[in-house]
Amino acid sequence: MNCISCENSEFETMYEGKLRSGSYGKLTDTSNSVIKCTKCGLARLSEFPEISYTSDQYRLDYNDSAAIEDYHKNHDAEQNPRIAKIGIEQFRNKVVLDFGCGGGSFLDTIKGFASKTIAVEPFAGYHKSLKERGHEVYGSIAECKEYINSVDVIISFGVIEHINEPLQYLKDARALLAPGGKMYIETDNLNDILVKLDFPEFRPFYYRTVHSWYFDGDALAALASKAGFSKIKKGYRHGFGISNTLLWLKERKPKSGTKLNYITEEIDYNWIRMLENTGMAELLHFEITK
Repeated sequence: MNCISCENSEFETMYEGKLRSGSYGKLTDTSNSVIKCTKCGLARLSEFPEISYTSDQYRLDYNDSAAIEDYHKNHDAEQNPRIAKIGIEQFRNKVVLDFGCGGGSFLDTIKGFASKTIAVEPFAGYHKSLKERGHEVYGSIAECKEYINSVDVIISFGVIEHINEPLQYLKDARALLAPGGKMYIETDNLNDILVKLDFPEFRPFYYRTVHSWYFDGDALAALASKAGFSKIKKGYRHGFGISNTLLWLKERKPKSGTKLNYITEEIDYNWIRMLENTGMAELLHFEITK
C-alpha cells in the first residue's frame, strides 16, 4: 500500500484499539489501527469500516436522531463562527454548493446572499426539507455534471475525513468550480491540542469508524495541491474555551459546553487565538482556489 498523496510506502502506527462507533460511549467490539505516512504525515484507518450515509443509521449512531429538526438544533449554532471566518460577502450573488450539507444549516444562513444554493447530501431523509427551503438538491456529486466549471463557491465542512477516496473527492470538486472559484474545507486537525496531549481516554473518542482519514495542515495542503488547486490558504479554527481542555484532563471525558466559573473571557480569547496561530486548533480551515 502506498500513500495516496506522496506514494511513500512506509507508515507508522499512531493508534491501535477500539474506535468510537457513534455518540460518546459507543465503541467498536474489535480493534482497528490508525497509520500515518512517514513522509507527508497523511493518516488513515488501516481498514475502512462499511458505512452507509444514504440510510438513517449514521445519524442515529452519531446524533441519536435522523430528524431534520434535531439536525438543526445540533448544528445551527455552528454557522455563525464559520460565516465570520469566511466573510459573508464571499457569497453575494454566487452559485454556492455545499458538499455533504446535512440538513442545510449553512445554506439556509447564506441563501439571501447567494444567487443559487445547491445541496449535495447522500441521506435522502433530508431532501424534502432542503427542497422546501429553496435549495437545489442532489444525492451525490456525480449527479451535478451540469455544473462543471460553473460553481463559484464549494463548502465542505466535516466531510473529507469521511470519504474513502479524498484525492478523487477534491478532483471532483475542482471540476465543478468555475475558474478562480474557491472551496472552503473544514476538517478535524490531527495536531489538535488534545491529540498532542496524548492521554489514553481521548484516543478512542477522537478516532472513529466514520473518519477514514486524518489530516494536519501540511498533509491537507499537499493533497489539495496534488488535486490541482493553484492557491492554497491554510488556516485553523477553534470553537472551545480552555475549560474544555482542562475538563478533559481532569475528568477524562467530554464536557462540551461546560465553562469553569474562574475562567474569564480574556483567558478564553487568548487561548483560542494561541491555538489558531500555532496550528493546534481543533479544526483545519482551508481556502483553496481553482
